[in-house]
Amino acid sequence: MKEEVGYDPALVSRTSVVRRISWAAIFAGLIITLVVELVLSVLGIAIGATAINPLTADQGSAQGIGIGAGIWFLVTSLVALFLGGWVAGRVSGFARGGEGTLHGLVTWGAATLLTVYLLSTAVGGMLSGTAGLLKSAMPAASQAMASGGGGGQGGVGSALQSVTGGGSDSTRQEIQTMTKDNPQLAAPAARLLSEAPNVKPEDRQAVVNSLVAKNNLSEDQANQTVDRWIQGAQQTKAQTEQKARKAGDVAAKGVSAAGWWSFAMLVLTGLVAAWGGAKGATAFLKARPEVEVRTAA
Repeated sequence: MKEEVGYDPALVSRTSVVRRISWAAIFAGLIITLVVELVLSVLGIAIGATAINPLTADQGSAQGIGIGAGIWFLVTSLVALFLGGWVAGRVSGFARGGEGTLHGLVTWGAATLLTVYLLSTAVGGMLSGTAGLLKSAMPAASQAMASGGGGGQGGVGSALQSVTGGGSDSTRQEIQTMTKDNPQLAAPAARLLSEAPNVKPEDRQAVVNSLVAKNNLSEDQANQTVDRWIQGAQQTKAQTEQKARKAGDVAAKGVSAAGWWSFAMLVLTGLVAAWGGAKGATAFLKARPEVEVRTAA
């Protein structure tokens, strides 16, 4: 005997086949994330531009504005990713929070990768433009160094500053003064300062001979002058190295802080996107209480 089953069509539940992932839902969440972040970023720019008074702004207010901009960026990212994750979980068609969480995480990953790509592209464009400007400016700079100053003094000063990088201002000025009567002193003096404190004997003797022959100094005076130049160059190089170390330490601390803050922000935004995806899936379940979920074979 065949059994017949009666049912009320109004109460029959629809069957939803669970898929592994809904890329359409992720794409929708990505679009919402980008649009919300764009809208809030524009709003932040408008608020910041309205609050800034260039005539009365000082360093403290600029620092406060930078901190406020960082906080606004964090809030903007959290709101945008929560809404994007919620939309991805809501339209995915899944009635379980776990699937919604995964869709929120994938939306967060897609938004993060796209943002990094866009930023790297923009930075790369800026660097390329800067390199082009420097490339076009180099011939003009070289020409200026070659033709700078009357009597060759400008060219000597540029050579001493660019080639040695170790002589103090007083040392360079003293050498420039002596090169007025002895232009041939510039090249050996530049080598002397660049090699300091480990000066080659032949280079040192070349400067001494030039001072004795062209600047009317005695042998002892020339040696004392050269020793003073070497000592000044050594001190200047030591000071430059110390400043470089301090700058490197500050840069390292800045990179470290930026890295930790970026890591914390990525983790926080990922958790918020996952939470949004779970909330979206829960909202779908509440809106469709009659849905029966079964796993596809």
